[in-house]
Amino acid sequence: MKKYLLFIAMALCFNVLNAQFIDHKGNRNQTYPDVYGANADIAAMINQVDTTNLYDDIYWMQQFIRDCASPAAVTVQNFLIDRFESLGLETYIHHHTGHIGETDTLDAGNVIAIQPGTEFPDEYIIVASHYDHPDGPGADDNASGTAGVLECARILSQHQFKRTILYIPFNGEERWMVGSYPFVQKCASEDMNILGVFDMDMIGFWPGPEYGPVTMYSGYSYISERLFDFYQTVANTYVPEMPTYRFTKKDSYGGDHMCFNIHEYPALYIGDIEYHAENIYYHTPNDTIGTGVNCFALAQGFVKAVVAATAELAGGWLPPQDFSVTVRDDMPYLSWSGSADTQFYLVYKDDEMLGYTAETSFVDELFWTDGQWHKYYVKPVHLDSWAGPKSNIDSIYSCEPLHIPAFYDFEDETAGDLHLYNDNWYFGQFKQRKCLTAKTYTYDNVLQIIETPWFSIPETTEDVSFGFKMNRYIFSLWSPFNAGVYIEVTTDRKNWHLIDWIWDSHNQWHDYAFSLNDYIGEDYVQVRIRFEASGQGNTTTSYKYMAVDDFYINFDHEDVNENYVANEKFSLSVSPNPSKGTVNISTGLERNYSVSVYNMLGIRVLSFDEFRDGTLDLTSLQAGVYFVSANNGSDMLTKRIVIK
Repeated sequence: MKKYLLFIAMALCFNVLNAQFIDHKGNRNQTYPDVYGANADIAAMINQVDTTNLYDDIYWMQQFIRDCASPAAVTVQNFLIDRFESLGLETYIHHHTGHIGETDTLDAGNVIAIQPGTEFPDEYIIVASHYDHPDGPGADDNASGTAGVLECARILSQHQFKRTILYIPFNGEERWMVGSYPFVQKCASEDMNILGVFDMDMIGFWPGPEYGPVTMYSGYSYISERLFDFYQTVANTYVPEMPTYRFTKKDSYGGDHMCFNIHEYPALYIGDIEYHAENIYYHTPNDTIGTGVNCFALAQGFVKAVVAATAELAGGWLPPQDFSVTVRDDMPYLSWSGSADTQFYLVYKDDEMLGYTAETSFVDELFWTDGQWHKYYVKPVHLDSWAGPKSNIDSIYSCEPLHIPAFYDFEDETAGDLHLYNDNWYFGQFKQRKCLTAKTYTYDNVLQIIETPWFSIPETTEDVSFGFKMNRYIFSLWSPFNAGVYIEVTTDRKNWHLIDWIWDSHNQWHDYAFSLNDYIGEDYVQVRIRFEASGQGNTTTSYKYMAVDDFYINFDHEDVNENYVANEKFSLSVSPNPSKGTVNISTGLERNYSVSVYNMLGIRVLSFDEFRDGTLDLTSLQAGVYFVSANNGSDMLTKRIVIK
């Protein structure tokens, strides 16, 4: 958790916003297993959470002022690698791309430890923290959360799970998430299927009995609401003596979870920040064991809850995913991803069962256009004949396509057939125009969507675009991580392709236009504007707003905003390890990249500017431990190797 130093934030935001634009489809519709009671195996796991381990790890880390670019951070990074590898976990280092540090050293990075899943290795659950701290021992912020990740890994690594678990202590959170943002951007560019993130950030401070019994808290954005419901149910099932609630200020003030949220991955902030105003030791030299960390029972409770939630999700029976309703042959066409161990699916319309099928699709042949929205979802029936949790809900209004060109000027104070999410939209004069406006009287929590009906774009079309005029105010202390306007297109309602992200505030009118040429020939297309932010959620007399006018879809291609979309998979494998001096390097890149080798002090001892996957000769190096780094121009991955 970082201090509220806005000038530092604005200086470092530049690095984030110059990162590559990502067309990420996200997991905001992710749904989770039902939890009917405590599983005996998981109950045994949480009983292993040992406060002595938490104490020892926090005590060791509080020796160092762990500024993210300091030698102390490298020392802690290597300590974390040793701990994860001692558990038999494969590790690598992902380096932040913020411009921190001027010397030719290997600055500390994000430590990634991997516990592969046995059935669904490409489905990921992340247990995270940050280990850096700029101006003190940082026992609570955030040696405590990092100790929690180590304890989760110690316990969970003794077991096998269907899905892959990643344990990630991030570096650079205190400098405005310069570590987690590029990592999540890499995940998004590779379209990783991240089911949920449990981010432990400050877990050991409690203000005292005058605040009532010891309780646990978590915060979430709209994107993570389902994950929170799942986590709260699990936590209250396995740790009932220490109830879990949502932060009274709705979301946390800031943290690495926001970088996941901005890419539409569900992620929770889990920690003692509910008591932040009472923690006089925060970011002081007195944030040590006994002061900043004064309640190991609370820290133990948080770790128990995260162990239980991770185990339930990594091994649980998931509902059908990616449920959507589109149109095929003038009828609502329902489709979803199959759920393992399922014999058939129950289909629901407006909360009443419509039918059942053993397939992963269904056509509502009884649908008729009645001017009403109808919602659909499915439930799986297990091979043992019990019904499971329902999928996400999707809705449809009409099977009739929108005829383009289409234009909406809102002069008649109606939205026509546009779908407006939330009920605080209104029509009227605003900022010198008669338009469609939404105002939100909270510090941060916002979710407003304008969505078009579906339409087709004939193959004979040469140019097609959509555009609008917009006036907005979205500024937040945590921009751009938790606030923005997102311009999106879908052809299946499962994946909303992000074609622009507007994060800055302009309380004046601007024209926007976007090409739809990539969707020429598609039978089903929808576009939407999503205005979203997360944060405190407390009512205020001021407001954030989005005003839209002259919304159109037309056959032209003039003055269109274009964006570059990155999509290059990048990994790093170094073998054999240990080695006698010759190693094979594999990244999956189909082009040249640079390779550097560093010693244990972080000094570069070898470099290769134009390297391609293959054999690397390290026989000139003395026996010892080294770090091999591959850099593709925007990311750097590192593996530790031993030369015999």
